[in-house]
Amino acid sequence: MVNFVSRVSNVLGCAEKFLIGIMAILAIILIVTETVLRYLAPALLPDWGAEVTVYLVGWATMLSLPSLVAQDKHVRADLVVDQFSRSMRKILEVVVLLVGAGFCAVIFVAGIKMVQFGLRFGEISDSSLSFPMWVFYLAVPFGYGFSMLRYVMLLIKRLTESRASSVTAD
Repeated sequence: MVNFVSRVSNVLGCAEKFLIGIMAILAIILIVTETVLRYLAPALLPDWGAEVTVYLVGWATMLSLPSLVAQDKHVRADLVVDQFSRSMRKILEVVVLLVGAGFCAVIFVAGIKMVQFGLRFGEISDSSLSFPMWVFYLAVPFGYGFSMLRYVMLLIKRLTESRASSVTAD
């Protein structure tokens, strides 16, 4: 089970990094192009450049959340946890993973509601693109849904490691 979870985690990590990289490159190209056009040919400057940059950076940010969870770089109170014994730290780590997964589940549901709102009212951007806002809002349930999955995968890994270490200790 741990090997399967590790393989899935590696595949997800590679996909996330690839997509984040593509989005970052596109955002940089767009920003540089807009900067050059602003000084050389302002008439050619599109009204949607900054908007698309925000969408790309927003999606890249949401896609980076699961990687932070997988790398154990999510927000937590290490200073407090480190004061406890080793066995208590293991218990607290499981609690932290459960709370993290629960928090992600709440934001995931809220994100789904945002997407539904955008779809229901046909919300679009103000630029000439008339970009459907639900596509941008979709980044929230996507990022937090995969973060929740990563928390669950870490939880499975921690619990199976704990079980394996207690069996070998006997």
